[in-house]
Amino acid sequence: MVQNTTPVPNALFDVYLKDLKSAELKVLLVIIRQTLGWADRQGVLGRKERDWISSGQLQAKTGSSRRAISSATEILVKKELIEVLGDSGNPLNDPIQRKGKLRLYYRPSHALFLPVDKIGENDVYTLVSRSTDAEIAEDLCKKRAALAQKMRITKETLQN
Repeated sequence: MVQNTTPVPNALFDVYLKDLKSAELKVLLVIIRQTLGWADRQGVLGRKERDWISSGQLQAKTGSSRRAISSATEILVKKELIEVLGDSGNPLNDPIQRKGKLRLYYRPSHALFLPVDKIGENDVYTLVSRSTDAEIAEDLCKKRAALAQKMRITKETLQN
């Protein structure tokens, strides 16, 4: 391990980076820094598993507004790249559940730790990376059209 560095999962660079907006990437990197960037012998791989990060800390470290951070957090939770937890460790997947909580704990989700070559299998990444049902439907239509084009079924091929 190189001193004074934070290990960042390869999947972030190889799979997810191209789909993340600036605020989303900043929030995700702060969460990675505040967890994987700190040694903790009791944690996974000797790193902190989760950390309490206040909205003020997120604002100061990302340079983003409270609204941008809230939106980025929502998207990262939907994409299953982070998990937000309450005091008792219960997941807070909805912004309504998070609202008014004094302490929110953040951690990178397990999707970031999958081997890069396994993320595309079984369309795991396709479903995780899309933020809306409309984008999923559009992606499926494109795949269907591409498959039909590959098959090139014509009247002549049916007669043969």
